[in-house]
This record gives sequence, C-alpha cells and structure tokens, in this order.
Amino acid sequence: MENNYNLSSDKRRMEILKRLIEEEHISYQTLSDEYFVSRSSIANDIIYLKKLFAKEGLSLSFDNSGTYFEGSEAEKQRVLKRAVLNNMDGLENIDNLVDLSLMNQVHDVFVSAIRKKKIDMPESYIQSIVVSILLIIERSEMMTDSLSNKTEVNKFFLEFDLYPLVYELLKELEDEKIYEFSPEEIQYLTSLIIGSGLKFFVKDENIPFSFRGKTRHFIQKVSEGLQKDLTQDKRLEEDLLVHLYQLVLRIEAQSTVVNPLIKDIKKKYPTVYGVVWFALNDFSKSYEVTLSEDEVGFVVIHIQAAIERVQKVKKILFVCPNGIGTSSFVSAKIRKILPNIDSIETISTNALEHIELSDVDFIISTIDISVPGKQVVKISPMVSVDDMKNIMNHYIDLVVGADQEEVANTVISSSIVETISKNILFGNFKGKEEALDYLIEKQHFENKELKGKFRQSVYDRELIQSTYLDNGFAIPHGNPKYVEKTAISILILDKPVLWDNQKVDVMVLLMIKEEDMKEVEAMMELVMKGITDKEWFITKMLEIKE
Repeated sequence: MENNYNLSSDKRRMEILKRLIEEEHISYQTLSDEYFVSRSSIANDIIYLKKLFAKEGLSLSFDNSGTYFEGSEAEKQRVLKRAVLNNMDGLENIDNLVDLSLMNQVHDVFVSAIRKKKIDMPESYIQSIVVSILLIIERSEMMTDSLSNKTEVNKFFLEFDLYPLVYELLKELEDEKIYEFSPEEIQYLTSLIIGSGLKFFVKDENIPFSFRGKTRHFIQKVSEGLQKDLTQDKRLEEDLLVHLYQLVLRIEAQSTVVNPLIKDIKKKYPTVYGVVWFALNDFSKSYEVTLSEDEVGFVVIHIQAAIERVQKVKKILFVCPNGIGTSSFVSAKIRKILPNIDSIETISTNALEHIELSDVDFIISTIDISVPGKQVVKISPMVSVDDMKNIMNHYIDLVVGADQEEVANTVISSSIVETISKNILFGNFKGKEEALDYLIEKQHFENKELKGKFRQSVYDRELIQSTYLDNGFAIPHGNPKYVEKTAISILILDKPVLWDNQKVDVMVLLMIKEEDMKEVEAMMELVMKGITDKEWFITKMLEIKE
C-alpha cells in the first residue's frame, strides 16, 4: 500500500472498510504495522466501523484469523452508500471506495435528465440516487442477489408506468456510454429512485386508500402517546402519507438514507423521538422492514412541525396610551412579522391593572411599564426595523426557550413512579433471550395462556425488527391485545448482553393497553433522558426502588 504513513484517520478507516467489504480478514496488529499507528488507534477505527455497520443493522464477525464481514452484496452496498454519503464533504477520504470522476459524471447526467423532465428534486435526494446508481454500475457483476425484490409496493409503482419514466432517466446515462442497464437493474432502480423521491413522481391520490388509513392510525398513535391531538392536521396527514409510503418503498429496495440532523433531533426533541420510534415500530410491523434512527428522525421532523403548528402563541397584549389609529398601525405591523399568533389585544395603560393576564404570552408597549411574570417589549410608536427585530427575538426566545426548558427539566411523573416502583429489577444474564424471559416471567398475569401469547408476541416483534433504541437501551414490547393490565418493568444488567448487533444493559418492557397509550409519552421521555445520561437514569431507578 502507498503512503500509509501519511493517511488521516478518516482515510484510514475508509481503507479498512474497503478491505472488509472485500471479505478480507484483518487483525489489529497487522493493521497497526501497515498503517504505522498504535493498536489503540486501530481499535478506535474498528469501533467506528462497527457503528457504521450497525446503522444498517449489520455486524462484524471475528475468528482466529481476525475481524471480517460476511454479508450479501445488497448489504455491502448499503454500508458503502452510507460511508459515501457521510463523506460528501470530504471526498478525498472515499476515493478508494468509489470512482469520484464517474460519480461526478453520473451526477451531471442524472441532473440534466431530471431537469429535462421538469422534476424539481433537492440535492440531498439526488446525491442518494446518484450513489445508488454508481454502486450498481461499479459492482454490477455482484448484484444478482439484490435484484429479486419484487414486492407488492414495487408492483404498484410499475402499474403507474413509472418503469418507463425511470428508464428514460437512466437512458441518458446509456446514451453517454456510461453503462447499459439490464431490465432487472432498471426495475430495481425504479423502486429505489421512486423510493428516494416519491413525492416528485407520484400524486397523493394515486397512493392506495388503505395506506392512508394506516397513516391516520399512525398519527392517532403518536397523538395518544404525546397527549397532543394532531389528527386534525391535514397538512401532517398529507406530508406523512407520502413520506411513509416513500419510507416503506425505500427500505424494501434496501436503500440507505442518511439524516444529517439526527443528533440534533434526538437532543432537542427526545420525547417526540421516543414516542415516534415506538409508534413507527408498530407501524412497520406489517411490512417486515427495519427502521434506522435516520428514518425515525425524518418522521420526527414532520411531527414536531405539526406540534409547533398547534402550539402557537396564544395572545400578545399591546399597551398603548395613544388613540386607535396608532394601535391599529402597530397591530398590523406585528401581524406582518408574527402571522401565526392567535390574537393581539390592545388596551390602555389604566386598563392593564384590571385585565386577566394568564393567557397572555408577552406584552408590547410604547411606554415603560413593569408587569410581574411577563416579558415586556418596549417599542417606538412608529415601529422601527430594530423594534421589529426585538419583537421577533422575544418571540423566538418564548417558543424555543420553552422547548429547551422542557427537555432540560425532566421530572419523573408520579404515575410513572407508581407504575415502575415495584418493577425495577437488577440481574446478570448470559444473553438476550434469558434476560427477556426473566423479565416477562416476572410479570403478573391471571391468565397463563394470555401470558404465553404476550411472550410470543414480544419475540415475534423482535424477529421483525429489533427494539434496540440507543446507548444500551432496548424497549421490548408485545401485542397490546394480550396485555391484562398496563405495566412497565425495567431490568438493569450488571453486564451487557448482545441484542442483535448491539450491547444492551437496560431493558424496558412495555405492556401498554390500547386505551393507556398516554403512558408512553412520560416513559419515553424518561428513557430518552436515560439514553443521554445513563448514570442519572440508574441513580433515579435506585432511588425509586428504595
């Protein structure tokens, strides 16, 4: 290998990834010698790559000859695609994984093709599609095991003549002598391309009505979990209808999507993330698809936008000692910069002492006043540009500040304390099944047959999709119809057990009846706080148990 001495850590990791994709068995010592770095540096590289594979639900294996990856071509391409998309701002790191000049050529031709069709698509969607096409071109000889994905969803799209549309887009690449696609590859890319940008190809009314029903049911589940009614938000329904259908198709096509905002989403909206994850876990069950945290994060964005639409500022109070002309002028200015407020009420200085202020969010005044417990923004009677900026800044502080305060001040509700206080367990187990069986066995059921059905539904759920969440937390749950009484049990392990491709040391078993979905919000808020600070979580569990 050339210039291994000068490789950056990012470049070195991509070199090692390539060797794993090529099914090479690698050892820490050999890599340390070849790249002129310490074994601890190589260990950190392998940890990074383990996480990269885990994002796709995959894991590295080990034997006497070292670390290696054993998987299908489709799985290899998913990992490669994630690695490439993660390094779009550092292409020098991946020039060993893909042909960058070919990628640029595919990009330019594909962009030209969609512009000719007057398809307006964001660059992030284009990048995802281009990398998928690129990998098929570069690895075509190894693609035979990945082109047999003839799902019902794929058939639906072919019925709407999208195969010819995608063919026309891909033919642009053929005309440039880049590659000739087989019919199987075009069919595969049809589902993949449409799955990456469904709303740019298909009208909402062409999506089966049955899927609309599933989308509404998902929104209802999230609403119950968050205890916020989002079911009347038609914009949310239409946005999610397309997004969820796109999501299912994308996953069935084994297409990877990378969410660059996922860390920020989980940090800023942990409770919403937890509830959405729980609801999506059940939504995806009938499709037998596995959802990544990236996919959950995209849905959270839709839900959070809907929440903010129903959490508008209730009322702004404008205190004005002048006449109605001035107050009308100022009110019109305020509405121009804050169109989503419910009302602006204008009162005189004297009337301020006698008005109920509990539903007022903040006060704007043209004179100096002090109102205990309320923000007051002083402006000039003519409302200058600086005044408008000041009003907008206070509005942002009011909305965003409330969100951040809610995240920071996690208080365990009394109902959750009562529910879990007698169901906090500690133990040491050899594996996932043993720990899970112990946790389920500890649950009280009057009907033993029902308990057996619940246990089986938990395992069935795990077969379809792992309930691993993050940072060692798993949230196993079964079919609500087999739950006699709503209960939540927590098992904290002395040593982590392998949970599919992740290590778990905190298990939260949810036994939630359909009518008790409101319990999910408080519990998921607690879990997400625990994921952020596990030491805090374990300390709290010890306090509650005592």
